[in-house]
Amino acid sequence: MHLATVEAIHRASQGQALALAVSYSLRYDKNSSQLTPTQNLGLWKSIVLPHLLQNLRHIHSDTDIKKMQTSLNLSLARVLHVYGDHTGLVADKGIPPLQLTRYVHLAQLHFRLTITRPDTLLALLFKKLNSSLPLPNLHTSTLDYIRYATHAFKVELQTDPLPDMTLQPTKNRERAFRNMMRKTISTLWRGQLYNAARTHAVQSPGRKASYI
Repeated sequence: MHLATVEAIHRASQGQALALAVSYSLRYDKNSSQLTPTQNLGLWKSIVLPHLLQNLRHIHSDTDIKKMQTSLNLSLARVLHVYGDHTGLVADKGIPPLQLTRYVHLAQLHFRLTITRPDTLLALLFKKLNSSLPLPNLHTSTLDYIRYATHAFKVELQTDPLPDMTLQPTKNRERAFRNMMRKTISTLWRGQLYNAARTHAVQSPGRKASYI
């Protein structure tokens, strides 16, 4: 596994232990009330989920992404005490698959390097690589994945996808682009669930098929 993957899973495990400890201590504290499922979810999102998302755009291995997804699914299930197939759980809580979230992070990086902050050193290096080296001659790298992500989202690489916000502050434009990408992965995810439902249609209905 990539070192970043190992560290992310390790820190997520530590965050999960902390979340469970807080929930347990409040459950038996006479001066406090037990956390509701919504509060438990908020606690998990604040101290576990960020570790799995922080360096997601630097993880190039699909195998590592799957291992991180498994860690995310198990952690969420343990904190919320909901077990069985995880598809319904993560969908119900609105947590997209890490593979799709990685595409958002890479598309955001491309937007920052080419549109909102093209005068930074990193952007100049990106432009140099992007213009002088053909894709088939490049080894697997972040550049490849940026291109793949933007292609998956049907984002034009050479034009501003938010021309009506040209005069807006940089942070506002990046936030608007991120929200646009989130809507896109929501559509992609819905399509994946729909395809999974069609696959399960010929089988006896189970929890996963019933949810979808």
